[in-house]
Amino acid sequence: MSENMISQGVPQHALRLFEEEVTFLFHITDRCNLDCRHCFIDATPTPVHEFTLSEISSIVADMRRLKTSHVAFSGGEPTLHRDLVQVLETANAEGFDPDFVSNGTMITDELAKAVQGKVHCVLISVDGPEEYHDAFRGIKGAFRKTMKGIRALKKAEVPFALQFTVTKESLPFVEWIAETASQLGAESLKLEPLFSGGRARNIASLCLDEKEIDQLAELTTRLYGKYLASTGIYMGIHSKKALTEHPCNAYACFGDTCHRHAKNDPRQVIILPDGSVAPVDTCLDPFYYMGNVKEKSLLEVVQTYFGSLKQQKFLNLCRKVLRERVIPYPYEAIPWSQILVEESWKVGHDQ
Repeated sequence: MSENMISQGVPQHALRLFEEEVTFLFHITDRCNLDCRHCFIDATPTPVHEFTLSEISSIVADMRRLKTSHVAFSGGEPTLHRDLVQVLETANAEGFDPDFVSNGTMITDELAKAVQGKVHCVLISVDGPEEYHDAFRGIKGAFRKTMKGIRALKKAEVPFALQFTVTKESLPFVEWIAETASQLGAESLKLEPLFSGGRARNIASLCLDEKEIDQLAELTTRLYGKYLASTGIYMGIHSKKALTEHPCNAYACFGDTCHRHAKNDPRQVIILPDGSVAPVDTCLDPFYYMGNVKEKSLLEVVQTYFGSLKQQKFLNLCRKVLRERVIPYPYEAIPWSQILVEESWKVGHDQ
C-alpha cells in the first residue's frame, strides 16, 4: 500500500485519514432515461461524462485508504452503466457494503438477481401517485416501470428504500407515500424537500417555505411513530438545536474547541460525473469544490484539500452561515445544506 501511496504523490507519513464517519456519493454517469424536472446534474439520454470501471476501481480503492465509512453510487441512472454489477463487486472487494440510487425503471429480474448480496440497499425515487410521478419525472409510464423494478427487488430479496421529493405540489401526497412505502416493504422512506439547484431552478416556486418545512418535520415525526414497526421514516433536514449547540455539525468549529474534537472532515463528499469533488452538497458554487479526480487521484485531491486555503474558505463560509442564517432561523427544522448552497453563490470568494 505504501508504495502505491508514494507513487500517487502522497508519502505515507503525510497521509491524513478521515476521522469522522464519511460517506461518498459517487455519480458514475450522467446518462439517464428520464427527464426529471429537478435533476441536479442535468442528466440526459446521451452521456457527456461517464467513469470507466478502471477509473471507478482506482477511486474506490482510494476511498478505502482514506478510511471512508460508506459509499453510494448514483447517476444519472446508474443501472444504465454497463459495468454496474462489476462496480458493486469492486466496492465489495474493498470492504464496502454499498448502496445505489435509482429511478427503478431499468431494474429487471435479471439485474435484481445479479446485485443480490452485493448491495446494502437500493434507494428508489418515487415522487407521488402515478399521474404526478410521471409528470415530475418527465416520462409517461415511469411510475409503472418503477413499481415493476421494486417488485423485482422484492422477488430477489434485495433490500430497498424509497426517496420522495417534497414540493408544494406533492406535499399533500406525503401520507400516501408513507403508507405506500410500508405496503411495499421498503426499509425506510426519506422525505427530501426540493430546493432550487440544477434543473430545479426552473421550478423554484415549488420549493417549500420555512413554515411548510417545519410542518413537514412535524408530520414526519407523526408518521415515524405510525409506521415504526414496518418502515423507518425520516426527513433530509437538520435540527437547529443540533447545529447551534454543536457547531461541528455545521463545520463551524475546530478540534481544539469542539466537544468531541471533530476535525471538520466533510461528512458527505460528492463525486460528480465530470470528476469534480464537492464537500457536503452537489450544488455548491464550484469555487468550493475540493478538486477533480480526472486530474488527480482521489487520494491526492483529499490530501491537498486538508489544511488548504480552499478548505479554510469553505469553513469560513460555514461559520458565516451559522452566524447569520442558522442562529436567527425561526424554526427548529432547518434546511442547512440548502442554505449553505444558496450562500455559496452569494458571498465573495475573498472571505
